[in-house]
Amino acid sequence: MDQGTESFIMEEKRNRSSSGFDSLKLFLVVLSLLTSIIAITLAASALTRKAETTVNLGSAPGSESGSVGKVSPEVWKFAIGHDGTSVEYIDDTTGTLRGFHVDIVNAVCAEAKKTCRLVWDIYSNCWTSEAGQKSRGGVGLMSGWYDACTGWFNTHERALTFQFTAALRKPYNGVFYVKPGNPGGFDPTNIRADQRIGFGDGWSQDEHCLARNSDAITGVPLDPSQILHFKTLAEIVAAVKSNQIDAAFVNENCLGDQLEQLGDLIITNCNRGGAAMMAPKDSTLSTWWNPAFEAIRQSGVYADICARIDTEHGALRSFAGPVICLD
Repeated sequence: MDQGTESFIMEEKRNRSSSGFDSLKLFLVVLSLLTSIIAITLAASALTRKAETTVNLGSAPGSESGSVGKVSPEVWKFAIGHDGTSVEYIDDTTGTLRGFHVDIVNAVCAEAKKTCRLVWDIYSNCWTSEAGQKSRGGVGLMSGWYDACTGWFNTHERALTFQFTAALRKPYNGVFYVKPGNPGGFDPTNIRADQRIGFGDGWSQDEHCLARNSDAITGVPLDPSQILHFKTLAEIVAAVKSNQIDAAFVNENCLGDQLEQLGDLIITNCNRGGAAMMAPKDSTLSTWWNPAFEAIRQSGVYADICARIDTEHGALRSFAGPVICLD
């Protein structure tokens, strides 16, 4: 091989080596670009993908309901309490939730073809209050533990925080209750500064409702020292009978079998509407609940539920059709 030929071959080798290096560089650049594009695509997908909701119903102090778990977005969850009446109660024999509210939820969800779940929880996780303080949304509904709370009256205060579906029950009026015979001489139109009034904790008939009746009742708004809150009706009855309070101000039809109803009904100043499903402001619940509820009213299903209150739930203190059902 002569020197010219050898030089040519060496030059070819250098050119091939340089070409291979350039190809490798090009491959690495393309690979890097593809990797970046895939990473960006995955990140965008993660941002737009709907996350599953983790619901913890047992984290609030005093709550005895619920569990931690994944909940499908297609399942609508409704909190329901246990007031021990035909409206809503826990059947100790079967360990199930029963009552008028349960029947209504089942019927509406069936009509709307929605998967619904009732979850028992304490009332204060839906709406809570402290004596003399402004009421406020409960931690359960505010935190999204459930989609709505069942059978809550539409009041002025609650409407500032939550929205309501169409009413499924009549509104209650407020009224005073005293010991039978009114031995203390309580005057429902003139509350003295030394008298104390009891209220159901978180109820629609509260001290703020009473304060809106200053045109008809002397002595309101009440001083905070005059206001006592109670968790249950039994506690209210005991407080009246023991003279811890001079009178109770609660819903009509609640205590007539144990205490004496006194004075005129407070008709308009407590509720904006009847009992309904109480949901967060941004909820879409009403878009399917209201049409389905109207459908069961038109079909007669609602009337049938009302007619069966006494026969199916009458073993407890019953709120029969004329008391709670819409006309």
